[in-house]
Amino acid sequence: MPSLTADRTPDQLVGELQRFFGVDWPTVWAGVPEGQEGLRAWCSGFGWQPMWFEAGQWVRTAAGGRLYLASVAPGRPVTRVEHVLWSVRADSAAENEALMTLLGRKWPSYLAAARAALTTPAWSGDWDTVGFPDSPGRAYWRDAEWRVEHQDPYRLAVWSFSTPGAPLIVLKANLTAGTAAGWGPGSATISLACHGPADPDDEGPGWSL
Repeated sequence: MPSLTADRTPDQLVGELQRFFGVDWPTVWAGVPEGQEGLRAWCSGFGWQPMWFEAGQWVRTAAGGRLYLASVAPGRPVTRVEHVLWSVRADSAAENEALMTLLGRKWPSYLAAARAALTTPAWSGDWDTVGFPDSPGRAYWRDAEWRVEHQDPYRLAVWSFSTPGAPLIVLKANLTAGTAAGWGPGSATISLACHGPADPDDEGPGWSL
């Protein structure tokens, strides 16, 4: 039976999104301060508690959620704030089909919750929907060749805002490589990410726009 590894509810997603409306995003994009005292004070301004740094700062929100603030090093720009909402892992390849069915059943409730907080997305669809948008860059979602081979992203919804400094918000349902093809035990994740400007000095994978 697939094992659940993350399970934030749709109502909890709405709560986190409502708190995002009050976030000073340009301050987030400017980067996490170096030094523990500065880090604690910076996080406190957003109602967050610092956890650890691993290719970005991890924080705990006031509502108990865990956010990943992607950056290449302390003091460098934050390019993405990501929140894993739901995640499940198969114990064998034979469970992959059931895992994908479960992912398909879970997605609508998270999409409805995001719609309630953010209104109608600029685009929403499945991995094989005609007109699936190209990724704005490496940190958003994989290219068309990957998507067709792995059915990943399995589902996608995108919100774009005109307010200066506001993030591009992406709700995704992802499958690990080979899950759809049954190469081995697969896993699936539903996550929400707020994307900001690229770190102009970083050329490593996963960060540039």
